[in-house]
Amino acid sequence: MPTLHPHVTENPRLTVGTIAELSTTLHAELQMSGYSLLLEDVRDVVLLEAANYAAWASFEQQRFINTPIQLDSTLPIDAYEWSMIEQVCRAHCDLLQAIRMEGSRSLGTENFGLAVSEARQIYQEQRDLLPKNAFIEPPYTLVMDDD
Repeated sequence: MPTLHPHVTENPRLTVGTIAELSTTLHAELQMSGYSLLLEDVRDVVLLEAANYAAWASFEQQRFINTPIQLDSTLPIDAYEWSMIEQVCRAHCDLLQAIRMEGSRSLGTENFGLAVSEARQIYQEQRDLLPKNAFIEPPYTLVMDDD
């Protein structure tokens, strides 16, 4: 369940859940679409992409705690963070599913969904966009002297 935090700064916060909760929600959605990924697969993807996000931006949780935090399934994720991480996670899950489908073709199953090459390209595009999206600075005014 999303948690609204007090409006103590210019930017209100909305925590959408922990990595474990978001992984479970994403897994359920993918499963309803016919994906064969396990919950552990999706959780590993979300953890990996959260670590990738952390390379480019601080988690909101880090701003309120003076001690190091663990990047694990208990980390709370705010809505704006998840809006960036989710796209990469979905593309990564698409890639894993495409790899599984291509591998099962040798067993005589019918292929559906993206081809591995398509899924890999989409995943790489989303991963390349993350640093650009994650770099957020509040607006500021630059005042130049008349000199």
